[in-house]
Amino acid sequence: MNKKSSHKIFYKQLQEKLSHWQAQGWVNETSVKNILNDALIDFQGEDKSNSHKLSLILAIMGVMLLSAGAISFFAANWQGMSKLFKLSLLFSSMTGAYWAAGWALSTGQESHHLPGPKYPALGQAFLLLGVLLFGNNIMLIAQIYHIDSHYPNGIFLWVTGALITTIIMRSEAVLIAASLLALLWTGMETFDFRQIHWPWLIFLCVSTFIAIRQRAHLASHIIIITLFIWLLFNYEEFTRYATDGCIIQVYLLIGLALFMSARMISIKQIDHYFFECLSRYAFIFALIFLYILSFPSLDLYPQLSHSSNTESTSAQLSWLFIHLSLMLVITGLFFYHFKQMIKPIPIYKRLGLLWLSILFISLLSNIYFYQSFLVQYDNVTVIIVNLLLFSLVIGLICSGLAEQNHFYVNTAFVIFTITLMSRYFDTFWNLMDRSLFFIVGGLVLIFGGYWLEKKRRQLNLSFSKNQPKGNDGMGYE
Repeated sequence: MNKKSSHKIFYKQLQEKLSHWQAQGWVNETSVKNILNDALIDFQGEDKSNSHKLSLILAIMGVMLLSAGAISFFAANWQGMSKLFKLSLLFSSMTGAYWAAGWALSTGQESHHLPGPKYPALGQAFLLLGVLLFGNNIMLIAQIYHIDSHYPNGIFLWVTGALITTIIMRSEAVLIAASLLALLWTGMETFDFRQIHWPWLIFLCVSTFIAIRQRAHLASHIIIITLFIWLLFNYEEFTRYATDGCIIQVYLLIGLALFMSARMISIKQIDHYFFECLSRYAFIFALIFLYILSFPSLDLYPQLSHSSNTESTSAQLSWLFIHLSLMLVITGLFFYHFKQMIKPIPIYKRLGLLWLSILFISLLSNIYFYQSFLVQYDNVTVIIVNLLLFSLVIGLICSGLAEQNHFYVNTAFVIFTITLMSRYFDTFWNLMDRSLFFIVGGLVLIFGGYWLEKKRRQLNLSFSKNQPKGNDGMGYE
């Protein structure tokens, strides 16, 4: 018996049992509806992830072609249309798309006697088409009436409409479109008007809440990625107030703070999927900037060039406060994690706290002593950071083995390979003949790559034998 048939039988049996329980007075009518709806959501989610994938992809491709055709039609015939005809055409096309979406998503009687939307994939595609036409209408109406204003506001209005559609219709496709449009909006504000675009964070909070509430898995990935892209967008604006090295340190600490926060929340089983995704992306984000700090040529000292002593001192104190605040948050989360753990605490987690302490001291040393000791011996911090990177590899492997976590082990091998290659090229380049350099480097990479891949596969194979099939140790199928 296949999975769909078993779901059908289970759902019918559940309906019969709930009717009997309601007649006995064990459950009320509201509870019966909630239980059936929850079971139905699970069945529909399974169905969407399998049979509706291809139809959804094809429908979205059709929507893109329709959107391109509509834009081409308006562009070719725009000058020959009257204002009334233009407005009628714009609103009728958008209304038609939303009407088609409403019809496709209206409740019907699906096969296998499970109630649900008539054509869910087609409905999602028509919703997306309606949102795209809504944005097209905003731009064309602004052109008709020669509205000259802050042009990113048009994208903001588009994003707002997409969010409202998402909330009302519970559409993951539209939520993804809204997230990408919001990234376009914040990019315009940041690059065209040279400012840190804080209002985007409000959209981030709203879209995150929607993704968690609607259990939108793909949208969760997109939203989390846009957060880190937003930080990169504003990197140049932040460097107006501090050096590159200082901003890189702050980004490293932000990544660690988000990682620890997400891990703490996921332990509480609050939308496990979203926060597990956030913890992974945040950890990778932090690793990237820790890796950048391992290069000796980076300007690490947080002093403002071309500024007065008063401005420079004020900026240093501000960034010192930010550093200390983030470090206190990370340390507090780490101790909270210890408090929630079953005793005794594993040795690798205790060493993790020591690792954090050394990292914090090495980062703060660039603030406290940038005018004295470490200016003369600036490679001291770089050596410490490289040692931290290699010790992190060992810690991740131990953590991965203890928790049977593929992600930690695979990340450890990637860090080790990239860091080893980087140190080989920037340290030994000038220490040996060029031909010998390339020969030795090639042999090291070939045999090192073979050994690392062999060890990685052995560890992953051991995980597969010791955990349930389909689970990677962090709640993912």
